[in-house]
Amino acid sequence: MLIDARSVDGGSAFECDLCVVGSGPAGIAIADRLRDSGLNLMLLEAGGQDYELPAQKLYRGQIVGRPYYRLDACRWRMFGGGTNRWGGWCRPLDRADYAERAWLALSGWPISAESLQVYEEAAATLFELPSPRFDLDAWRDRMPSPLALDGTNFENGLIQHSPETNFADRYGPRLIAAPNIRVMLHANVTELKLDADSRCVREVTVATLTGRRIAVRAKAVVLAAGGIENARLLLASRGDRAAGVGNEFDMVGRCFMEHLHVHMGHLIAATGTPDRGFYRKETYGAARLRGVVMPTAAAQEHHHLLSTSIAIEGPSYSQGTAYLGWPPAVMFAPVRVYRAFRGRGLTRVSDKLKYFSHAAHSVPNRLRTWWEARRALSDAAISGPGLAYSLHFRAEQAPDPANRVVLGEQRDALGMPQSRLEWQISPFDARSITEWLALLRQDVKARGIGEVIPPPDNWQDRVIGGPHHMGTTRMSADPRRGVVDADCRVHSVDNLYIAGSSVFATSGHANPTFTLVALALRLADTLRKRLAA
Repeated sequence: MLIDARSVDGGSAFECDLCVVGSGPAGIAIADRLRDSGLNLMLLEAGGQDYELPAQKLYRGQIVGRPYYRLDACRWRMFGGGTNRWGGWCRPLDRADYAERAWLALSGWPISAESLQVYEEAAATLFELPSPRFDLDAWRDRMPSPLALDGTNFENGLIQHSPETNFADRYGPRLIAAPNIRVMLHANVTELKLDADSRCVREVTVATLTGRRIAVRAKAVVLAAGGIENARLLLASRGDRAAGVGNEFDMVGRCFMEHLHVHMGHLIAATGTPDRGFYRKETYGAARLRGVVMPTAAAQEHHHLLSTSIAIEGPSYSQGTAYLGWPPAVMFAPVRVYRAFRGRGLTRVSDKLKYFSHAAHSVPNRLRTWWEARRALSDAAISGPGLAYSLHFRAEQAPDPANRVVLGEQRDALGMPQSRLEWQISPFDARSITEWLALLRQDVKARGIGEVIPPPDNWQDRVIGGPHHMGTTRMSADPRRGVVDADCRVHSVDNLYIAGSSVFATSGHANPTFTLVALALRLADTLRKRLAA
């Protein structure tokens, strides 16, 4: 059933077994997993089925520290959430990402990689991937040969690309048709109200921009509203606890993490080295694949450095994320056109439209990187067309309590405090990138693969985020080190759970979407058992 909260009588109350707040990939994955459970679900979405500027404005916020994307331009307040505009990059976190690292404060998850592997096939199906396998052996016979990195600090890894599946378009109709699911649009959650002894959420307060107030009462509640909004909702729910729900140890909103994307110079390949075919995004039958270079787990432990992936791009690679530099009022129209082309299967045309959005800065970027590549060729005394490749890092950021989401002084149209993001890149974050580059330079030279030419000294000025919002309600065994337990339940609230990348204890280098959906499917199975009992 589809309901528009604006058409519901003010003061109405809804009862259900499970209330899921947010219809991004995590929220839809949970609801879809439970379609046959017999449980009565409500899926609350703050936006509508299309882009709406008044709804998007509710994401406005302040940024303190390092410049970042506008908070109302790097998230999507509409049915489907982030899947309305994403790049399709899929890869689970590596096994080593879950381990405690003695040299990295706050590292270590209370779950293992193996506990999520059983959900990777179901996640791959949701993302419309042909296989849940990400190991090179599964694809070696159909891809070009990669660089020979055996015995070095590095190895080759694999990314699968989803056809940028929009979860609302693909799975929304069957959720709306399900007899046990009510999807409510324009339902902005403004507060979580606890019962008298503060151990359970007794009511979810919903507001509309038309002035209506609605109550939802559920046996269990899942927040799946994104890495910034999950923290904001907990912090803003101060009716029972002055510091916010789940914030007894001041951990809600802390340890915000991003993936640090940055161009880091060039690889000048030696004559006879395989071209970058393995590292291009290419279609192999039903699969869309690309290779990356990654530090090995042993090298990370030996050198005490954070994880990263290194994409090998063309010589004048222009980094950026489509449309995210634009205000929402300007962004909506080209995104609609882009989605229309992609929805008709015209992916090459839609990709051109996506990268056209870089026009304001791509020309100087491309000129600069082209000049750097030409100069690098000259300095390395290597000649020949097509031998210069740019190196693009997507690096892990260490969990740091000083990087955080807090409540700002300004309020939105519903009266909620806006988010304020306080974010910096630490010397350790930057050192991990520069030392991996130095080790790559050492290894490719020793192997006769070529030369690595470092970037200019001001490379940190070019760092951008994914945008991947992780860590603000982190998972931990100890309530003093996080917000949720190994089952994604808020430590101090018996019936409140959190889904999405905000529960990540560390970020690894892989884009978070695949792992967060696997976690959401695992949470759905947990809720099925607990609510049935």
